[in-house]
Amino acid sequence: MYERIETSPGTIGIRLGETLTIDEINQLYADAAEALTSHERLNYFVDARAWSHAGLQAGLHSLKMRLAHLDWFHRFERVAVVTDSVLLGGSVKLLDLLTPMMDVRAFSPADVEAGLRWCEGG
Repeated sequence: MYERIETSPGTIGIRLGETLTIDEINQLYADAAEALTSHERLNYFVDARAWSHAGLQAGLHSLKMRLAHLDWFHRFERVAVVTDSVLLGGSVKLLDLLTPMMDVRAFSPADVEAGLRWCEGG
């Protein structure tokens, strides 16, 4: 499950629940595709404090969707992920190293507001 977070124009904000379904993953990509029609570059804020896992099928689908949308990476300026998971935080750092065209940072749950402000460009 996920819900949208109100953010400034040019930023997509979501709060993840414990897990995501394939349909929800598809909707996240549809939301991003729609936003990219009116913004040359986007910021993406993910509050993943409650997220714990994706099922095997959803996880594989998520990977497939990322690979299918590699051409979007240059359209994202800042990506912020709020998490206390060492694994997810490490993945965020790796993504930042692999994607020099965007700035990707992990924030601790205590820094959720600072993470959103940074993501929105403040």
